[in-house]
Amino acid sequence: MALKFVVALFESKGIAEDACNRLRTEGVPPADISLTLLRETAPLAATEAPSPDPLLLDDVRHPFAEFIRNGETAVFVRAQTEAEIDLAVDTLRQYAPLRIRVAAGEGAPIGHDVL
Repeated sequence: MALKFVVALFESKGIAEDACNRLRTEGVPPADISLTLLRETAPLAATEAPSPDPLLLDDVRHPFAEFIRNGETAVFVRAQTEAEIDLAVDTLRQYAPLRIRVAAGEGAPIGHDVL
């Protein structure tokens, strides 16, 4: 299976950080988790690994635009199997994200909304 990202948008950085901590507790390697603060008027903050490529970030910004006000934070989880995707989605859902999307990596077109 090709590399994919599960992307979840949260209202605040604190909630997103809690979700990232839970992902690590569930066994997702820290190198496969990235947290990025999204803002309408400010540039993107630096990301941790896996550093999704800028095209993927742009593809995420547009579908999530209606939710972005100030301080919303996206969590990216790198996944290679359906089981990894399901684990990420199930874990992220526990933190009431605004939206969850499964996106193909490596500049492929954006995937589909899960939530």
